Amino acid sequence: QLAQPSAGRRLALPRTPMVSVLLQRLSYTPPPWASALAAPTHGRIKLGHLPTPLMRWACGALSELGVRWSIKRDDLSGNELSGNKVRKLEFLMAEAVAGGHDCVVTIGGVQSNHCRATAAAARLVGLDAHLILLVRDKSFGDEPGLQGNLLLDRLLGATLHLCSGSDYLRQGGDLAAMNRINEQVAAELRRQGRVPYIVPVGGTTPLGTWGYLSAVEELRQQLQPEEGAAAAAEEEEAEA
Repeated sequence: QLAQPSAGRRLALPRTPMVSVLLQRLSYTPPPWASALAAPTHGRIKLGHLPTPLMRWACGALSELGVRWSIKRDDLSGNELSGNKVRKLEFLMAEAVAGGHDCVVTIGGVQSNHCRATAAAARLVGLDAHLILLVRDKSFGDEPGLQGNLLLDRLLGATLHLCSGSDYLRQGGDLAAMNRINEQVAAELRRQGRVPYIVPVGGTTPLGTWGYLSAVEELRQQLQPEEGAAAAAEEEEAEA
């Protein structure tokens, strides 16, 4: 069972097509090692602070083993966009904008970081966000509150649709069930004249995977000078 969103469950903010002012949809060329794959048709919209830095981690135990350890700081991509999640959303929002959609629909737990990140990305490109949040049966029908991500969801102007745990289980209790529930809300929005873009749970789609392929290329380029410096240091040590 899905709760109908009420006026009290949404913080109304003006919808501004900010993509034409602040953000641009960029073409995307796959890295050479992925050139055999079909490139994303609509490119990407730059939403995150990328590339994120690669930081060496000085760990004595690893140094003794001759291991160099680095940390890819995707936590610095933009706090509201949940670390590496923005990588997928850059490609998904580009497709949503290019396809003429006016809102996005996605699903997750009541404190879902993915849902919050999707709401933030949608707001940045001028789209409304409809978030389907799975809640316990005993909480279904109650005001979900303002704790954690719920507060951020509301500040971002998202419309919250609550789905009871029993309904989720009745529909299968798996990823396929989440897809069906996503489609049910999208179908209702279409009946209202909207043009929704569906983002599966976690933003996990073939298109979204390009976010991580580009992250691999980003990491590869960052490692090249580091590896070169390490090789030079080893050569100097050997000569000494």
